[in-house]
Amino acid sequence: MNEHVEKKLIALVSRSLRQYGVRAVRMDVIAREMNMSKRTLSKVYKTKDNLLNICLEAYADRMRNLFQIIRCNYPEPLAFWRELSKAFVENLYKAESVFWCEVARCYRYIYDAIQNVWFGEMERGLLVCQTERLVLPDLDVRKFLASFTTMLYQARVTECPSEMLHDSAYYMLRGVLSEPGLTRLGQCSVHDSSIMHHR
Repeated sequence: MNEHVEKKLIALVSRSLRQYGVRAVRMDVIAREMNMSKRTLSKVYKTKDNLLNICLEAYADRMRNLFQIIRCNYPEPLAFWRELSKAFVENLYKAESVFWCEVARCYRYIYDAIQNVWFGEMERGLLVCQTERLVLPDLDVRKFLASFTTMLYQARVTECPSEMLHDSAYYMLRGVLSEPGLTRLGQCSVHDSSIMHHR
């Protein structure tokens, strides 16, 4: 299978997963939509799990690229973390609730793989903030992130509006900031609102 066809296949499977969930994605349907035989698809990927793993790898690559773009656009640690948290919320809304419910209950390895991509980057970013004394010195970063990601995930699954999750993420972050961090966050927020007014 050539690279172009494989990219098209990964895009199709990824889109189907986000819209309909893992169980609804079937090898025969994928093959038909790609205008190939199920036998050809099975010969290349062997199982649906293998195909899902390829999609997870592609997802992780895309997210790492996104993290680099955010870091380039927001080199200041707190601004980076704020933008990263916004991207996390937006990522939750790129898939339907059925996908998130299903992977958390039945395909835990998919849920864990997605969470690990985000958790690792958020942890690194928050530790930099802690080193620069922007967050509370005694903050247990891993416990905070576990609460942060779980609360946002649960809100997404219950169909809360994305604005509510963005606000919640902002206030959770605000709650762990030091005085210098609060000052810096205020500067980031002023910068954000001035950008919005210029659009």
